[in-house]
Amino acid sequence: MLVLMHAEKVSVLDIVKNLSKMPYVVDVFPTFGRFDVVAFCSVEKRDDVGALVKRIASLQGVLKTETLVEI
Repeated sequence: MLVLMHAEKVSVLDIVKNLSKMPYVVDVFPTFGRFDVVAFCSVEKRDDVGALVKRIASLQGVLKTETLVEI
């Protein structure tokens, strides 16, 4: 699963730091382009996706998320 984020520019590195400490987040990095931060996540059950995305979206500096789920 990928979570793509738009973020406040001053918060990008803080978001990366906070995401790297979260359970289920496998890799996270800042990017250039349409999105500011990308997080690779691995959840055990599809039901866990919503809770994880809500937690990510609630981080300070995260403006908007887009989630891609592998099927």
